[in-house]
Amino acid sequence: MSDKPSRNEEEYFARREAELLKKRREALARAENDAERQRHFMKCPKCGADLVTQDYEGVQVDRCPECDGVWFDAGEAERVIKQDTGVVGLFRSIMRGVRST
Repeated sequence: MSDKPSRNEEEYFARREAELLKKRREALARAENDAERQRHFMKCPKCGADLVTQDYEGVQVDRCPECDGVWFDAGEAERVIKQDTGVVGLFRSIMRGVRST
């Protein structure tokens, strides 16, 4: 019997090695993506400072203490607008909230 692997064995191990390598690369890409997201989590898109979460009429709003930017997550702005009397009142309330802290 020959110690030389058959062609089928070579193909099997080459295919298996390629699959393992692909899985490792995907796992590394996911880990890098998660790390990148973590670096930007709760950071101001304008100046990069840490955002502070504040309650505004039952809605959690993210505010930047450095540049006074106010940031809404998906659907939050719509809920605040529905609760407020008008757009002018909305901005007055937000500015009051920003200045009070």
